[in-house]
Amino acid sequence: MKFFRKSAEYLFYLFVFLLPWQTKLILRPSVTNFNEISLYASHLILLLVLICFFVHKIKHRERAEKITYFWYFLIGLELFILFSFFFAADQILAFYRYILFLVGLGLFYLLQEGFRKNVYEDCCLNKINIVYSFLASVFLQALLGIYQFLTQSSFACKYLGLAAHYPDSLGASIIETVSGRWLRAYGGLDHPNIFGGVLAVSLVIVAYLLAKKKMLNSSQEVWSSIFLFIFYFFALFALFFTFSRAAWLALVVGLVILLIQLIVNKDRWMLGRYIALLFFSLVLISIVSFSYSDLITTRWHMDSRLEVKSLTERQAYLDQAKDLIKDNWLFGVGPGNYTVALMTQNKITSSIWDYQPVHNVFLLLWSESGIFALLFFVLFLIFLIKKDRREAFSWAIFGVLIILMLFDHWLWSLPFGFLFLFLFLGLI
Repeated sequence: MKFFRKSAEYLFYLFVFLLPWQTKLILRPSVTNFNEISLYASHLILLLVLICFFVHKIKHRERAEKITYFWYFLIGLELFILFSFFFAADQILAFYRYILFLVGLGLFYLLQEGFRKNVYEDCCLNKINIVYSFLASVFLQALLGIYQFLTQSSFACKYLGLAAHYPDSLGASIIETVSGRWLRAYGGLDHPNIFGGVLAVSLVIVAYLLAKKKMLNSSQEVWSSIFLFIFYFFALFALFFTFSRAAWLALVVGLVILLIQLIVNKDRWMLGRYIALLFFSLVLISIVSFSYSDLITTRWHMDSRLEVKSLTERQAYLDQAKDLIKDNWLFGVGPGNYTVALMTQNKITSSIWDYQPVHNVFLLLWSESGIFALLFFVLFLIFLIKKDRREAFSWAIFGVLIILMLFDHWLWSLPFGFLFLFLFLGLI
């Protein structure tokens, strides 16, 4: 059985590394990613991990422990998502999203159980190895994002799940100024806002790890510190080049929460290192902001044509969500069926590209699976963050995720978002 435990462990590190890369086999194509049905390479690896992990658990049956409250809320959430399936117009898509949710639950369970030591062996997973596997992948994404912005182009590669983007292409995410059209950094993800959210979470974790390091007693610790420093500043620049306001806000909130936590803990060494890191971060961002001041002004003043269009669309998405909730507040329109319901009800009369989920995870969940699913999800989050065994950076990461869920939809509307969300909820 040691084979299954080791297989689950190393395959999981591989899964975490591959998660940000969108290599996939499209089973049912669609004009937008929201209605597409695809099989991702990372999903297949995760399924292998879950099989190996559960075989190991079955072999080594343990004494049953008290179930924490948040598991009851997760079960309730799952049941109401399943029930909303029967109200879906596109039931194939709804079934696909329900299966993705179950995979996310399996991932969360694996993270919760995999760190717990038992009477047979040491814990199955090493949390720091998971974090470094993810950071190694995001570092490559950060380099790619910086390259995309500086060259104002994004090449395509089907094996890595990369799509081509150019400033003059229709549908590309850009900033329009008097100096021209500027392509925002995508990394290897579907949108700069998603890339920015991933970088924001990663930067908060790395900031904590850098502040935590006190003594470098081995060459391995020296190299890990060097990697973290290089990662932090490259990721910071890549986040800047996404020009994602929600990701910027999420990072600031996460860093402030971490600062408050270090002050409360009264660890002067960590606090001093952390404040120094924040100071150098502010200096570097001020320098690069001066170089691209016209882009910053456009994003913050929000009075240009595209910025006004973006704000108008977000308000329209909120109005559409209110209409859907008003008509389907109890059980929703079915998992993954938000845009399908909009098209069915002809809430939009323009092009198919305007059929977008509401930019708020909580409203999106309410629209798709009803009020009870939303209630169970909120209670799950509350009891999860209140659990006794929390990581030191838990509140900061939780704050970042909440901001991203309040101002965007990708954590619930896209397959990557599901697994990313449950990965970090499991880690905290």
